[in-house]
Amino acid sequence: MKIFLEFIALSCYVLLMGFTFCDGYKLHIARKLVWFAVFLVIALSVFKAKGEFALELILPIPCLLAFALGWYELKIKKH
Repeated sequence: MKIFLEFIALSCYVLLMGFTFCDGYKLHIARKLVWFAVFLVIALSVFKAKGEFALELILPIPCLLAFALGWYELKIKKH
């Protein structure tokens, strides 16, 4: 049951952060795919190593990456 709840939490995170944040900054599709790929690799590697979705290990890097990609997208669009 715990793993199911962790999976639901990650699914909500992906929907909110991946679509709302990335679409809010109008990220290019390639940068969105990079974000989703990084998230997937981290989530699967943590699951493989720990046997659970340890949210405290998964979430920091995708959050920072989303902010960095948003900043980069805004910087590109200004020029």
